[in-house]
Amino acid sequence: MYDPDKECKEMIETVKRLCEQKNITPHVLAKQAGISTSTISYLVNGKTKPQVYTVLLLCNAVSYTHLRAHETSAH
Repeated sequence: MYDPDKECKEMIETVKRLCEQKNITPHVLAKQAGISTSTISYLVNGKTKPQVYTVLLLCNAVSYTHLRAHETSAH
């Protein structure tokens, strides 16, 4: 069985790590994901748990930033 609290913490740690790897702030990621900076702030600081839709938006944004970095390095 999943431990929802543990899974949320791990997901947020992954978001933080990906931001560091991509050299972007969580606020930049929020803008790219189309969510508010207050939402990402609450998530990163553990004050709220993400909704499924928010997780999907963040996943899309991470893939987008990954692809854009790859495209930039290829040129």
